[in-house]
Amino acid sequence: MLALKDEVPVFYPESDGRSMAETDVHRNLIFRMTAQLQAAFPEAYVSGNICLYYERGNPKKIISPDALLCRSQPPGEKHVYLAWEDRAQLDLVMEFSSFSTRREDHHKKKRIYEQILKVPYYVIFDPHAVYLTVYELGAQDYRQLETDEQGHCHLPGLQLRVALEDANVLRLFDVHGQPVWTTEELSLHEKQLALEEKEQALAEQERLRNLLKAAGVAPGA
Repeated sequence: MLALKDEVPVFYPESDGRSMAETDVHRNLIFRMTAQLQAAFPEAYVSGNICLYYERGNPKKIISPDALLCRSQPPGEKHVYLAWEDRAQLDLVMEFSSFSTRREDHHKKKRIYEQILKVPYYVIFDPHAVYLTVYELGAQDYRQLETDEQGHCHLPGLQLRVALEDANVLRLFDVHGQPVWTTEELSLHEKQLALEEKEQALAEQERLRNLLKAAGVAPGA
């Protein structure tokens, strides 16, 4: 009787040898959209440009989504993403396309996300050509989603919307159509509100001072 040998360890590299992003625009998109996904799903695993292996024992079967969401995994830091791990089913992937990656994004990567990984939602956005394509997985394959009258694509399984804000800025929205604000955006918004309130208070003080002056009353009298 032959004894079964222990499974041979397989090394899954943390880099696929390709650059993280083609341009500053693409890099900023990765940071911004992963931040929005983290804000929308604070208890889920969100990552961007991580090496994702989708066939156990074969490190050549690799893909690196520009952004991904897995609600069944908690937040954390991974060196690589192994698709066969328990509770590692992806909910959403995003690719930020360009002229040089457009064909791969719409064909090879689409086939992997659709047929192998079976990701429910696949978002493709080209910031230079300014087009947005959103797919939802049906019984067997992807169907392209249409936008509503506001230009929003609805992702009902995630209770999210995705759309182009100000014509060329990709943005996530909640089910009520309100933007998903990142922590940084909320902080900047609060600072702006505080500044506006201060300016309004100063303007009101100046208005009262002018009224008193016009009435011949010295300020502070």
